[in-house]
Amino acid sequence: MSSYIKAFFISIHCIIIAILTILVSPIDKKGKITHYLSKIFGGVILFIAGVKVKVEGREKLNPDDNYIFISNHLSYFDIPILMIAIPNNVRFIYKDTMTKIPILGWGMYLGQYIPINRENVREAMKSLKKAAEKVVSGISVVIFPEGTRSMDGTLGEFKRGTFVLADEAKVPLVPTTVIGSNVIMPRGKFQIRSGNVKVVFSKPVQYRKDKLLLEEIREKINDSLNG
Repeated sequence: MSSYIKAFFISIHCIIIAILTILVSPIDKKGKITHYLSKIFGGVILFIAGVKVKVEGREKLNPDDNYIFISNHLSYFDIPILMIAIPNNVRFIYKDTMTKIPILGWGMYLGQYIPINRENVREAMKSLKKAAEKVVSGISVVIFPEGTRSMDGTLGEFKRGTFVLADEAKVPLVPTTVIGSNVIMPRGKFQIRSGNVKVVFSKPVQYRKDKLLLEEIREKINDSLNG
């Protein structure tokens, strides 16, 4: 199946899930229905693309606990991959301009995903505090601390916003490593390839107010990425 055909079916699927998310949002205050829909969302996308996900370390997580998943970022496919890999009720932080996209953007916003304005530091801090409130209320959050997808597959530097979110929520942090998604959808190319990817969850790290904490987590992710 060509990349264009895959993209067509993925787009239709995304619209259907977004519409369902919008419809259930008035009654889905705790986000459990949206969590279920996100599993369908990720699973069908990976099925269409022909991607299989192997997960290591899932037994280290308690599905009923709240975490901040700190992950490297290789591809747009990281999101459906992590939706399938993470057992917890989880949301992602996304660029706020996407909220304006009809249906898809509305679905993300009403599905309790967290928009962030990366161009305005003050507004970004407000968004991170809102994300922390969601974590405290029972929803885990995924953050890509590099801020953008990797150009060459290596792990970039972590931005300060990750520490702000962690400091506000004060829940365990899970070093999360996605391996191989850059091959599935390389940056700068319109290609959707079939293949295998792996997600590695390291043991959750208890939050502490320490400038070395994020570097410790970064090293764990880097070790898994290069292991």
